Amino acid sequence: MIIENILSISNQKLNQIDTSFINNYELYHNTYYFNGESGKEHYRLLMHISSLYLNQILFDVGTNKCMSALALSYNQFNKIKTFDIVKILPENPKKTNIEYILGDSIKDSDIKNTPFIFLDVNHDGIYENIIYDFLKSINWKGILMLDDIHLNDEMKKFWNSIEYIKYDITNIGHWSGTGIVEFGKH
Repeated sequence: MIIENILSISNQKLNQIDTSFINNYELYHNTYYFNGESGKEHYRLLMHISSLYLNQILFDVGTNKCMSALALSYNQFNKIKTFDIVKILPENPKKTNIEYILGDSIKDSDIKNTPFIFLDVNHDGIYENIIYDFLKSINWKGILMLDDIHLNDEMKKFWNSIEYIKYDITNIGHWSGTGIVEFGKH
């Protein structure tokens, strides 16, 4: 049902999502991208996806400027675990349903039970493949959302190698390519 809900949402509906809650948080960077239109930026899509889950732990892998975690935190009844292996910026928004973790997401025991993972890392296909192989190895069931699947040859190769049912949802996601993979279905 969640996949169907994602696939059937329109840009028009996504663009109606009110992003003003971000104004409650002092961000160290420009919010221009966060407020961007669906099909150009993916933050409204992430907000919509967060509303499809209730009382779940959702994973955001690749914290960077925290905008994806903030979008996923839109539904305050979910907990967002956001991971980065480089650094966690001290000026990231302090929101009670976001947990910042400096470390590798595959070492977190909650990864086995999370129904949703957003993966936005180096875009070289290397760590994306590590996560993908790990999720396969634990027989994970859930939705993996990938950013930048059309950005470069490495990401295109990675996207094309995925064996599970997958959908290119760039038209409602990020301009450089957004894909969702339904783990547990071939």
